[in-house]
Amino acid sequence: MSHLPVPREAENNGGKRRERAPISGGAGRWRCLQSTIAVGVAPLRNLTGDPDQQRLTDAFTEDLLTELVERGRGFSLQRPTGNPASSCGSARAMEPDFKYLVTGSAQRGEPGMLRVNVRIIETATSQYLWARRYELRVLEPAPIQTRIVRRISRELHALLLQQEIHRACLGSGSQTELHECLSSAARALEGELRKDHTAEAQRWFLAALADDPRSVEALVGLARTCQELVSNPWWGDSAAPAVAADLGREVVAIALNLAPGAADAHCIQGMLYSAAGQLDDAARAFERALSLDRELAIAHGFAGYNAAFRGNAGDTLPAIERAMRLNRTDRRHSIWFFFGGFAELLVGRTEAAVALLEKSLERNRSYGSAQLFLMAALSLSGRRDEAAKVAASFQAQYPNCPAGAVEQLWFSRSASATYRAQILPVFGSIRELGVAV
Repeated sequence: MSHLPVPREAENNGGKRRERAPISGGAGRWRCLQSTIAVGVAPLRNLTGDPDQQRLTDAFTEDLLTELVERGRGFSLQRPTGNPASSCGSARAMEPDFKYLVTGSAQRGEPGMLRVNVRIIETATSQYLWARRYELRVLEPAPIQTRIVRRISRELHALLLQQEIHRACLGSGSQTELHECLSSAARALEGELRKDHTAEAQRWFLAALADDPRSVEALVGLARTCQELVSNPWWGDSAAPAVAADLGREVVAIALNLAPGAADAHCIQGMLYSAAGQLDDAARAFERALSLDRELAIAHGFAGYNAAFRGNAGDTLPAIERAMRLNRTDRRHSIWFFFGGFAELLVGRTEAAVALLEKSLERNRSYGSAQLFLMAALSLSGRRDEAAKVAASFQAQYPNCPAGAVEQLWFSRSASATYRAQILPVFGSIRELGVAV
């Protein structure tokens, strides 16, 4: 079972609890998810004595690199030259080109089987941080190979997370225990859906994980803040939402390993799946969450939102109404009204969309998603002057919206022909207002 590494400073503190200062508020730039780790990926060595197996070992290395490029956007990947393991811990490696090295070998196993040994090494110390042995079939290696590659990705994300935990707690000076961190995170998430609130909650969840790396509540909370950043890409630089998507996916998977029956973890997983365009996986995750807790408002709401991307916008409003009955907080209602307005806009009911999106913004004036689709709804309703004012407000508030972020969130994530036909005129109206998508 995967678990988070305990930060080294907590291990080597003579058994004493590390003290941390309270985390301050403020808007500023995105203050978390700033880490990157340099990873060397060495070719899997063929120790079978059979040159015919070289193709399989080469394919394994390529698949691993592809996986890490696609799912590890917080990694700086390199292909070491020569024998990279020989420099681990040496004087030359005082400042190595990469902090971690993924290496391994394949040997003969039982007839028709290969024994694959893989490990992650910290180059400065030559310490094995993780090592496993696997058996795979020569004629059908794909299932186990995929499992190995995904596990390596998860372990590297755990190391990235350890670095983020350390950053969040750096320069601390007063004791903050798990329950205090979780309470502070919950308070930060009670307000409007805003960058500063989510960033503050994220730092508290990271601080909680420094106190207890196996806290399911902290893991799920951290994944939730990652999802909020993914869904609001104008909050951070262009890299932050991508790192958040990858880290959130791995963190919630760790939480589900620890607590398979955690309904909120399944729901957050569904939200991350949906944002990544894995709409069917998202639907299954929401169904699982609701089978565990029928009163989970957020699962009803996001299941309805996900339905719109699958071409079933008519299912959105009933789901939103259920969510609103179960959770009456302004923060959630702002989100629910946005989902409803988005779905109404897709099916061409622009006046109803305007009304719902305006209700969303009444509860949260800085909600970028609601502003985007309100300007489209107003434009498609013939209210061009009002649409232009909303567009100007959005651009003034989010002048550094990453190029392509809007398209990624609301177009590329769905292959549904129905949905794409519905969203095209919406995108056209946003472009006409001079907002880059």
